[in-house]
Amino acid sequence: MPRERHMKEAVRKALAAPGPTDEALAVLDASPPAALTGPLLSALLSPTPLVRWRAVTALGRAVCRMAEARLEDGRIFVRRLMWYLNEESGAVGWGAPEAMAEILARHEGLAREFHRILLSYIRELEKDCTFIDHPPLRRGAFWGVARLAQARPELARPAVPDLVTGLADCDPESRGLCCLALTLLRPEETPEMLAGFLALAGDTHVFDLYWDGELRPARVSELARTAHALLSQPGLYPHQP
Repeated sequence: MPRERHMKEAVRKALAAPGPTDEALAVLDASPPAALTGPLLSALLSPTPLVRWRAVTALGRAVCRMAEARLEDGRIFVRRLMWYLNEESGAVGWGAPEAMAEILARHEGLAREFHRILLSYIRELEKDCTFIDHPPLRRGAFWGVARLAQARPELARPAVPDLVTGLADCDPESRGLCCLALTLLRPEETPEMLAGFLALAGDTHVFDLYWDGELRPARVSELARTAHALLSQPGLYPHQP
């Protein structure tokens, strides 16, 4: 028990430490990853936004180390996050899509096994789907797809139609995250996609975007204009295959 309390305190201090996120979390890399996951899962519920987001990053780092030592342990943890997002679990699953995405972004083997599950959380079908219908929780899945698009665009590319649909999501932050993900993926432009960007040109909603270890204010309209400028000029930027 004393050792467990010591680990919780070490995690709390690292997540709240000043300075760049990578430097703040480096102190945790000396600890066994299995000892970190419990405190980090708890930190996903912190009332402090930066602490919550750093817990996402730290889980990605820890589970990546876990999977490198024994891949099955990494699989078990990802399945645990999937269970949190299952209605039968009785849990809400706050932070689970983001943590899953961070893990997949950092570990190629787990990404190739589980990326379709992550993408399914934003894909609405008539039946037999795992679409997250709670907008604040779905927001985390949109962030997760954007994070996967940043690290492994070839695995996130099948989500393009769902991201285009997400441009009209009821949640403004989700709309902005769809713009970001499409900017990263650079798909072939379509009239529906460009119209979606233009429809958001006047969306002045501002939210805190966690990206590359920092929380920064982001405006939906600016994300939409950036995406439209990039994707409406096919000769300016080469499309990714």
